Amino acid sequence: MRLLAIAALAVTVWLVTATQVPTHVRLPVGSVVVGAIITQPFGCSTLDLEPFDPLCPWHHIHTGIDLAAREGTEVHSATGGIAFLGFDSAGAGNFVAVAVDTHVRVLYCHLAAFRVVQGQAVTPGQVIGLLGATGLATGPHVHLQVNIDGRPVDPAPFLDS
Repeated sequence: MRLLAIAALAVTVWLVTATQVPTHVRLPVGSVVVGAIITQPFGCSTLDLEPFDPLCPWHHIHTGIDLAAREGTEVHSATGGIAFLGFDSAGAGNFVAVAVDTHVRVLYCHLAAFRVVQGQAVTPGQVIGLLGATGLATGPHVHLQVNIDGRPVDPAPFLDS
């Protein structure tokens, strides 16, 4: 009888604990800017303005995915997390970095305007900014980049997983 009570208690504790684990909902790339066209994928690039990478044949790598649409189109967060705002005149322009956890950051660059404030909690699908061409941009688009422990990874498989 005592063993049955201990087992029942263990199952109850496990069920309560399991329901407290946060879910990391990830929306696919296509939901970040609805109707956008991918104009440059993640990976090796022939563009000299991209960061140097000795492993690429042309020695440059595009560290994210470029999603082109009309300037002012809403940009949605693919994940939940805490928003950090910034500006980089030599590259990203206006950007929002969503800290998913201590290891993962999702960056949305070249924004025309912000729709969140510094330190705000965001949810998947929430509008965080408007698409633009700030910083070093060849036209209106959002550069979507996922960093894991500070290193860029391909956003498509990460978000689609």
